Amino acid sequence: MIRRLIMGILISSLVVVLPVLGNREILLAPQIWILVLFAILASLFQPAYNPFTITVKSGDRGTGAQIIWSIYATQFAALLETAYLRYPVSVQWDIITTIALASMTLGLLLRTWAVFTLGNLFTMHLAVQRDHAIIRKGPFGIVRHPSYLGAFILYMATTIFLHAWFSMAAVIVILPCAFLRRIYYEEKLLKEEFGEQYESYRSEVKGILPWIW
Repeated sequence: MIRRLIMGILISSLVVVLPVLGNREILLAPQIWILVLFAILASLFQPAYNPFTITVKSGDRGTGAQIIWSIYATQFAALLETAYLRYPVSVQWDIITTIALASMTLGLLLRTWAVFTLGNLFTMHLAVQRDHAIIRKGPFGIVRHPSYLGAFILYMATTIFLHAWFSMAAVIVILPCAFLRRIYYEEKLLKEEFGEQYESYRSEVKGILPWIW
């Protein structure tokens, strides 16, 4: 827990606070500190990881690092856009800000629910563990990849929260590419391990969008 807290503080400092330091006035906006809180909570409620060494897991094909650095890059860009391109409109609180905050909370809760449902089976790298099993309960009864869906909602909503429209467009393109590539290799691994059992699960539960896809 201490390690994850330290990582959360470090990430929030580098990704949220650092890019806006050139505009000290923006540090008075509650949006910045709400994002710091979300960054810390997101780190606390997932396994500890080192973004610089995650690529050593050969089975990942670099998908873990791709997701992490895609999130860092798009969020960093959103803070830059907020502080220097759209300020002060970017930190005016309006209905869009409120809806985005609710969506951020939903995304974080969904990802956290998925992490807690999997327990020790949830890892930042792709691997089949000794006691691995196909989990169908909780959010995994709704979609096969709720943690990725939750993460996308969270980080997409963050750009809206900041009125960072260019960064939002980047998120729409970059994050799905990262998540879909990860899902491809993850499902390939699970099909090789569980065969028909996983195919049955795939036929019954949609991948990302409930009842649609």
